[in-house]
Amino acid sequence: MNELNITPDQKRALSIIFAVIIGLGSFYYFNSRPTEQVSQALIEIPAPAETITTQLIINVAGKVTNPGVYQLPQGSRVIDAIKAAGNQLRGVDISDINLARVLVDGEQILVGPTKNYSSKSKPRKVTIDNPLDINRATIAQLDTLPGIGPVTAQRIIDYRVKVGRINSVDELKKISGLGGSKFEEIMGLLRVF
Repeated sequence: MNELNITPDQKRALSIIFAVIIGLGSFYYFNSRPTEQVSQALIEIPAPAETITTQLIINVAGKVTNPGVYQLPQGSRVIDAIKAAGNQLRGVDISDINLARVLVDGEQILVGPTKNYSSKSKPRKVTIDNPLDINRATIAQLDTLPGIGPVTAQRIIDYRVKVGRINSVDELKKISGLGGSKFEEIMGLLRVF
């Protein structure tokens, strides 16, 4: 039988390699197992609290059966608020209201025109004392604003449909063609309900 001729230096090198392999193996083995601290932390995580249903307070006004303030669950939509108020009165057109929009706590839903105009009378001109509500304005009404033509009026309507509700007059700055001096000229003639 042949004996291996291993020098003392080779024995030392093999011992070092063997020790390194054992050390690395032990390191990975012990670090791959969850430690007691991790399991303690997992045990101490509190259980999720019970789901709290948040109620929205919504004012439904205008031409509905029972105008008033209603509590609706979080995530309700405009159509839910109108139904809670007994629906719109007979003959009232609600096609200009985004019925699918998600409600925000504290808002008012105004159903039907705010004023009845006879066919002979004309609505008052938009002025600082008689501002135009951005969320209810028609293209024709927006077109009467200084520097706003039918194209820009349509952009305002499109933006309003996209976001569901304009919450401040300053939001109009996001619309192409409504920056700078043009915005400054019309901002006093607009309001948000």
